[in-house]
Formats: sequence, structure tokens, C-alpha cells
Amino acid sequence: MITVNIAGRKIEVATGTTMQHICDEHDTPVTFGCRAARCGACMIKVMSGADNLSPAGPDERAVLDVLALSPDCRLACQATVLGTVTIEVAD
Repeated sequence: MITVNIAGRKIEVATGTTMQHICDEHDTPVTFGCRAARCGACMIKVMSGADNLSPAGPDERAVLDVLALSPDCRLACQATVLGTVTIEVAD
């Protein structure tokens, strides 16, 4: 089990769990729109452990590039947790 810290809340999950599943199952403040890397509604800011998330794929990268966000931002609908990570809801 690994720890995902979301907005100050610690959640224990198995390696390979998607951020989308974690957010849905644990009533987090992360909101979702399309769930398909098209809208950016589920933007999260990685505070630590960025290397413990799956790499951004081409669809996610395209949204992040269009929105011109900092490199520590990710889409929760696309990220898979591979190790301990701390995130906040992006402004």
C-alpha cells in the first residue's frame, strides 16, 4: 500500500490505482468534467512525488500545453499512482 495525500487527507491505496478512482471512492475535492483529458476540470497540482505518477500521455500533454500550466500540474483523470504522492486541487 502507498499513501496519497489529497488536500491534507491521507488515503492508503494499492500501487497502480488511478487518481480518478481514488477521487471517486474517497470523496475528495477534485472535480471531474469529461474524464477523458479534454476539459482540464480535474487539474491537480503535485506538491511532492511527481515521479510517482504515470507519465502524461499525448492527450493529457495536449491539454496541459493548451492551458499553459506549470510542470507540476496534472489531470487527475489521466494519472496513475505508482508511489507516495501529495497533491492539491489546482487553482
